[in-house]
Amino acid sequence: MRVGIWLAAGLALAGCAVDRPAETGVASKPRAAVECPGADPAIKRVYWGDFHVHTAYSLDAYGYGTLQTPADAYRFGKGERVMLDVGPVQLERPLDFMAVTDHAEWLDLMFICSGPRSELYPACKDLKAKSTRTTGGEVFRDYVNPTITLDKPAQTQLCAENPQQCLDARDSQWARLQAQANEADEPCRFTAFIGFEWSATPNASHTHRNVIFASENVTPIAIDYIRYPKTSQLWDALARMCRPEDGCDAIAIPHNMNMGDGISFDIETEEESELALRMRYERLVEITQEKGASECLPPYGDRQTSRDCEFEAYITSKSRPKPLDDYKFEEWERMRATYARGLLRRGLLAQAKTGKNPLEVGFIGSTDAHTGLAGYVDEATWQGSVFGIGSFDRNMSRLGFNPGGVVGVWAEQNTRASLFAALKRREVYATSGPRIQLRVHASAGGQGLSCERPDAPGSRATPMGGRLPANRDAPTFRIEARADRTPLARIEIVKGATSRDGFKETVETVWRAGDGARSACVLWRDTGFDPGEGAYWYVRAIEAPSLRWSAVLCRREGRCAEFPGADRTVEERAWASPIWYAPA
Repeated sequence: MRVGIWLAAGLALAGCAVDRPAETGVASKPRAAVECPGADPAIKRVYWGDFHVHTAYSLDAYGYGTLQTPADAYRFGKGERVMLDVGPVQLERPLDFMAVTDHAEWLDLMFICSGPRSELYPACKDLKAKSTRTTGGEVFRDYVNPTITLDKPAQTQLCAENPQQCLDARDSQWARLQAQANEADEPCRFTAFIGFEWSATPNASHTHRNVIFASENVTPIAIDYIRYPKTSQLWDALARMCRPEDGCDAIAIPHNMNMGDGISFDIETEEESELALRMRYERLVEITQEKGASECLPPYGDRQTSRDCEFEAYITSKSRPKPLDDYKFEEWERMRATYARGLLRRGLLAQAKTGKNPLEVGFIGSTDAHTGLAGYVDEATWQGSVFGIGSFDRNMSRLGFNPGGVVGVWAEQNTRASLFAALKRREVYATSGPRIQLRVHASAGGQGLSCERPDAPGSRATPMGGRLPANRDAPTFRIEARADRTPLARIEIVKGATSRDGFKETVETVWRAGDGARSACVLWRDTGFDPGEGAYWYVRAIEAPSLRWSAVLCRREGRCAEFPGADRTVEERAWASPIWYAPA
């Protein structure tokens, strides 16, 4: 495959014509359906993965010295040892699945500048010279920022001067990404999804989406922000290029809402056609990753005192941290409206007005690792983000970062088809890194729910990610949680509901641990339920405090006093996808 790809690129760079894929969906030869040994369609188990990983094919990863290819990243996810400039690294516990999601905007540049004729281009020589751990900031200044972080996106200078070569290079790099994912995919043992990141960052506000495909049938191009600068254009392109009749399906997962400055979820002004596409593709949001959590912000008046939303809070304005006192009311509330809990609130309010909820989004966690190290989330062993890996001082300069999270998927078997179906129905949840097992079901009046038989939820039970049927009986929730390595401390239910008096939001602790609790099964009835109000509920399972990565590193170096806020603990957690209710 590589020979053919490099041959195509060589012809393109020489000025010869190369056939490019048409921008419409074309089906690949389908793989045979897989049934894993021992799989039972009536029994689901949890599988662990990472849907947000970057390699040397991403400019902002390569710019800081990352050399791992997608193939290397998949090997790491499977538990194989890989070599970094700081030494060997290996997952103690392999992942079950993952996707490499390199930035679509620079596939062309990275293909040309990593190819055999890169020395023909001064930009490639300059890029290579600046791509180190210590000088990567110059790559951002000269290549990343001018292309995606200004008012409008723009091609790199190399591609503006060589448009045909870059189109061919883009397609060749996309083919390489697909080939490496398909080669890594081992049904029943390890699932490798094909994906890319659409990296819209207008005026430095992050509105990125990771696009994950259900199978080997994918779009003929990786849809990028430069050529498709609006979310509606991304969805339109997916609808046109990824057709069900060609065996193609995809989801688009927003992330870093904490860095989005309150834009890109304009459901109150979107046309019906846009809302329909949003509901089709945006089934999930990434609630936690290395650049902070995006669960919630407290109301403006509580921003200095509330602890509800403080977990790994990395609050930015135009991608830069800003003191809480410097925010104005309008800016704060605009940002708050696009965190995950704000999206859930706005979805219910839209439903009350129109009868449709365009923001029924489930939760995942992932890393956003720009080192190719998928699922590398252990606070005790994490060596830092791509900016600081291998350097204590560089890591301490980004105390707001963290190792990132993972996603748990409840599915029948470890295959693309089974896992993707679970993503579409939102039977998934996020964790901040630990492999906490968390499962939630609900039913009107508690029918079919019991802690004595937790493996048999009953045909009428609604799992996380689902909608309760209209009913006048108050719902009962069964919550099953099992600790990973640190004991559980408490379980909370977050509820939001519309009412005549405005929107109501509550956080209720429904279980507290005895010493060293490893598991819990809780039956909780919502006694405040009103069948005339739309509502959502989601569960947080929270661990006892443990040392944060920054404390591990500064204690090891004996330098905690130099870095206020480094020596502290963290309460790791899991967030279940919500369950919704809409009045009849």
